[in-house]
Amino acid sequence: MRRAELHAQLRRLARDKDGNFAVLGAIAIVPVIAAVGLTLDFVGAYLEAEKIQAALDAAAIGSVRAYGEGADESEASEAAEKFFWSNYALPQENVVEGANLAEAPTQGTQGAISVAFTRNTTEDVAAAEFSFDYKPIFLERLPLQIRRQAVAARAANAEACILALHHTSDRAFDVSGSAAVDLTGCTVISNSNDDQSIYVGGSGKLKAECLYAAGSIYGAAPSVELACDKAMEGASRVPDPFKNKALPKTSAWVDLSGCGQDFIAGGGGNGDCNGTGKTPKTNNEGYTVTLKPGTYQSLDIKRAVNLLPGNYIIDGGRLEFGSQATVTGEGVTFFLMNGAVLRINGSATFDISPSLVGDWAGFSIVAEHGNVETAIINGNSQSSLTGIVYLPDAAELQYSGNGSTGGECIRLIAQEITLTGNSAFKMDCTTELADKGIYYPGAIRLVR
Repeated sequence: MRRAELHAQLRRLARDKDGNFAVLGAIAIVPVIAAVGLTLDFVGAYLEAEKIQAALDAAAIGSVRAYGEGADESEASEAAEKFFWSNYALPQENVVEGANLAEAPTQGTQGAISVAFTRNTTEDVAAAEFSFDYKPIFLERLPLQIRRQAVAARAANAEACILALHHTSDRAFDVSGSAAVDLTGCTVISNSNDDQSIYVGGSGKLKAECLYAAGSIYGAAPSVELACDKAMEGASRVPDPFKNKALPKTSAWVDLSGCGQDFIAGGGGNGDCNGTGKTPKTNNEGYTVTLKPGTYQSLDIKRAVNLLPGNYIIDGGRLEFGSQATVTGEGVTFFLMNGAVLRINGSATFDISPSLVGDWAGFSIVAEHGNVETAIINGNSQSSLTGIVYLPDAAELQYSGNGSTGGECIRLIAQEITLTGNSAFKMDCTTELADKGIYYPGAIRLVR
């Protein structure tokens, strides 16, 4: 009886079209709602990812600019954070109060931005990445990880022979008097914002690829010859490209008492000269003193001296070539430490080239930061100095080259630079400078 009643009820339900549609409709709407919810979740995640990408692009561009203008990696990373959080806020359910730099997520937590920097002779690169778990509206128990990356590069532009670092100095780069300077193929960069940041006056003449000054440039048209269309005033400053390089350590001073007194100041003669053999007490025509690398309190050279390859550290005294000095040195780098002074007399004859290997490959003369002493290098027609002269805090570097038409492979960096006399700088110096260069920064582009 009960079985018969059950069959009858089932037959009535099957014949009831309204009831059948309601059941089927209830069953069918479940996947429709799920599909709509899933679509909304993915669309929301996609839109969030697009906002992240735009903010990340700004962070990569801003940080590579800061890095290229002298910020260290920590400072450039802070710049990336500022650019990113200025352009992006986490969705409401994941927001961190204020969503600014001080309160935004930090490295290693949900919502972390990381930036990696690389640098070579041709460009600076910043790779920024951001990832966090996006909490969907419908599938809230299944968070979606959003990860985006932006890579920006700032390519090098024109190569420079001269970089004057001072930010406000009058005539940070100065060509005056009767100086005739040929920098064909090379640019001059002055970071000073003064009205005479670059100055070419008197009967001085300057030939160069181009001039870049943070301030203004003074120079009569006949005195300045440029390959570029026009000099750039109000240009971006260029940071010290070598400020983070580590200097060698000083050691015990070399004893020069055995060297000939007419050859090296402080010598007594007729003794062992830095382990290279006996030397005459006074000048002996045709004789050359040989010195080895090491730390010298001073190195005041008066006659013929040959320097063996290596680092010559001047610890607080003077590096000086006297008027009768003849100095040769291949693979040599001088380091001016603890306020050491540089004086090279115009009557001295020298042929100095740097090592092409090691941390300071391509550098001929280097002063530590904090050494503000004015430096003087005066060459003559038989002299040659190759390499980078890096005196980052020197108040002034006065330089006069040898005036040869072939030019010298030399680069100058100091706070202020004054060129006197006739000198020519050679452009193509990749080998002689160990592939080191100074470049005016070019355009920034998004790589990806």
